[in-house]
Amino acid sequence: MSAMAAAQPPPGVEADLENPVDVLYTVNLVTQGLTLFFIPAFVVVRFLSKYRAAGLAFTLDDYLTGISCLLMIGYSVCGIFLSVYGGGNHIWEVPAENIKPFFQTSYAATIFYAPMALFVKLSLLTIIARVFSPYRKTVYGIYTLAVLLLCYYISQLVVKVRICWPISAYWEGDASKCLDQAAIIMADSITSLISDLVILVLPLPLTWSLQLPKKKKIRVAGMLCVGGLATAFSAWRLHLILTDGKSPDQTIVFTQVVLSGNAEAGIGLICACLPATAALLHQLRGRGST
Repeated sequence: MSAMAAAQPPPGVEADLENPVDVLYTVNLVTQGLTLFFIPAFVVVRFLSKYRAAGLAFTLDDYLTGISCLLMIGYSVCGIFLSVYGGGNHIWEVPAENIKPFFQTSYAATIFYAPMALFVKLSLLTIIARVFSPYRKTVYGIYTLAVLLLCYYISQLVVKVRICWPISAYWEGDASKCLDQAAIIMADSITSLISDLVILVLPLPLTWSLQLPKKKKIRVAGMLCVGGLATAFSAWRLHLILTDGKSPDQTIVFTQVVLSGNAEAGIGLICACLPATAALLHQLRGRGST
């Protein structure tokens, strides 16, 4: 007896459960694998640099970065299980028995996203606050943004945990007992886009007035420019929700949303680690030349 598909294909499309079209299946698995390798690697390099320079005297942004990394590992593990249960394939080429675990996994990924995004942003903000500490008004603005983000993401986490009541309605498909998930993700996307823009733009006018060597100024500017990519992925995430949020092909749409989260948070974490990585490379280069 052949397996039943999770949904009927569109008119004129023939579903193939045995050989589904690989839309984002491989892309997702590769992305999650790269995330699980490179993000912890960057964070370890950051900690090694800190250890070599100042013993074990870690600062707040180090702890925030470490927590962000752990949350991103959990998020990426959820991303892998999404593909195990059909994420990246069209929903009409996913076996019906996979849909429940797919939505259970997507629920877990949604829960991971809020604290992950928060801690990445807080890590970047604490670094920026330290770099621009001579400019009190800018630092006050940074701390104000941090408090606003903290309040927002805590409230969003509560909403996401209780997005359906009972929670099992999320993967049982009972929309009458759930909030509008597309609207919640849209609110997340708008907040991420605005906060990423502020994190990117706020320090730019002051970068060249810092009392730093020119090379370090270029590094700071470079870190901010790389952070612009995170802003671009926040915009892409918002575009996805606006155009495809109500699409029945959720095994594709939600995989796209998860990938945008990988890009946004991953780039943010790499930016948080770039100064320490550059410092460690400089130390190693100096040792090699002696």
